[in-house]
Amino acid sequence: TMLASLAWLRGGATSGSDAGGAGGMGSPSPTSLDPADWATLRASAHAVLDASLDKLEAASEGRVWTPVPDDLKEALRAPVPPEDGLAHGELCERLLALLPYGPGNTHPRFFGWVHGSGSPGGVLPELVGAAMNANCGGRDHVGIYVERQVLTWCKEMMGFPASAGGLLVSGTSMATVLALKAARDARLGFDASREGGLAGGPTRLVGYAAQGTHSCIKRALDVLG
Repeated sequence: TMLASLAWLRGGATSGSDAGGAGGMGSPSPTSLDPADWATLRASAHAVLDASLDKLEAASEGRVWTPVPDDLKEALRAPVPPEDGLAHGELCERLLALLPYGPGNTHPRFFGWVHGSGSPGGVLPELVGAAMNANCGGRDHVGIYVERQVLTWCKEMMGFPASAGGLLVSGTSMATVLALKAARDARLGFDASREGGLAGGPTRLVGYAAQGTHSCIKRALDVLG
């Protein structure tokens, strides 16, 4: 999604049938990011969604992991795309070319790392989330209430009290930073760590970890000082 946003969904200054090529992604004016042709965009979106679901439906077939071919790597090193973007057909072709070359974690025989495999149902909320593009850092909108309810479910499943707090983060590495920060604040005191810093308190903190501890622990300790 980020790759498509950066490389292939740039709004342009042209409009009509010439926008971004034949049926292109170009916007109707220089100040708009909307596509010039919503109907064509809708058809392209359906095609990409169908191909994505086809991949998930056939996840158990074929090899677990396929290396990225050199010609695709070279294609991704392309220069900055034109301001009026690409035609819908070319956009879909480039997006669909990425599908066969993931980490392999959606395959049932994948045992290489600790990646979750996700689920087909996860495609739908990701689609809605992308359409809403919500920032859940404040204000009053539905994304905040969804996030709070997910955290409530997590607390119930894990036996935490209703008064417990939580955050939804990008993954385990970021969660490790927050967990160690909570431990640091609990040990030093939240206010004391703000006023005196790590070296200003009466207690010198030491982190203990097993030899096989994941590297994100060390990095989190480095980030936290």
